[in-house]
Amino acid sequence: MPFLERKNESLMLTLVSSSQQAFPSSPSDNPQALLDHQSLFEDFFQSQRIRNFSPVTIYKQRSFLKSWFTAHGSMFRILYTWEAMAPIEGRKMMRNYSATLIDSGISPTTIRLYLGILNRYFSYVIKHPFIHTPEGPRRIQDLYGPIEHPITEYDIPNHVYDDEQRGIPLDPGRIHELYTHLQQHYLNPAGSFRSLRARNYTMFVLAAESGLRIDEIMHLEISKDLFFESNKLQTRFAKSTHGSGKRARLTLFTPLARDTVKFYLKTNRPFISGSNKTGLLFPSKTGKRMTSSAIHTALAEMIITARKSGFEIASHMSWHWARRIFATRFIERFPDKLSVLIQLLGHQNPNTVHRYIRHSQAWMDQEVRSVLERIHTWPSTGD
Repeated sequence: MPFLERKNESLMLTLVSSSQQAFPSSPSDNPQALLDHQSLFEDFFQSQRIRNFSPVTIYKQRSFLKSWFTAHGSMFRILYTWEAMAPIEGRKMMRNYSATLIDSGISPTTIRLYLGILNRYFSYVIKHPFIHTPEGPRRIQDLYGPIEHPITEYDIPNHVYDDEQRGIPLDPGRIHELYTHLQQHYLNPAGSFRSLRARNYTMFVLAAESGLRIDEIMHLEISKDLFFESNKLQTRFAKSTHGSGKRARLTLFTPLARDTVKFYLKTNRPFISGSNKTGLLFPSKTGKRMTSSAIHTALAEMIITARKSGFEIASHMSWHWARRIFATRFIERFPDKLSVLIQLLGHQNPNTVHRYIRHSQAWMDQEVRSVLERIHTWPSTGD
């Protein structure tokens, strides 16, 4: 587990421990209760596998929920699901937990992440309030008492980005300058190391030119997802939407992205160890799918290289910013094609897409000047 994840988990445990509620616990509790609690857990994660949640997402949610129920338990045992969902008491505990998170000073995004995982789990239990027994499924309320959802929409902060206060790390209009800068200063070592850097660079170009999420890029396969003649990319690893599962979709394969990928396939990918054993477009050094930590390290190296060589780009540039840059550049060029952008990004809600569009101040100033010039030509209506 990356250092940052271990640090966040440690913080989370400290926070939940400080907001514990006193629930009756004793060493003589029914041992079947623990099995029933774990059974609910496994049913929840099995539902996520069926809905095509990624193994990484399931692992992170499992780790969080296990830690949360452990920290909210007693010295004798963990907290059980139905106790966290007990009418009145469960709601009171969640209010205290939310208050503790807010008072800790952590970002709204992190608070939303923690409460979101709990909300999804409790929502699942409300929809499937059954425990498997030798006699067949039994309702939780028949075995352990009534339950209710302890979290409401008013407990979860509005969706915001951690980087909101730090501004746009890169003017979207300068993305081609960054490509050139990386070609000059990042793609310079010889041997296999150059091939790995070329892989990383190609991934970045593809992210910014297609709007694909980094998880989607990780799963691209050469023979199945690249359509050079029709100028399209396909992802079969699209993010789950409202629990409906991952959905395949097509997006743009721009001339720059096509040329970059073609050059990488011909000149660099063959020299990555194990690349001949997989159809993945971007294999790891062992020929397998790259890990999340390796992908984020790759981007960090590119950004550090760019900054050290004098290119102006903020350190909080992330893979998701490449997706926002794609959305911004697209709508600036095709302002009447919002519905197309929604489809390309794989969203359903226009409000979500609007949060991806992040115009630079220079672009905004230019548009304001253009509007002012047009206003001067408007005829006066008089009094």
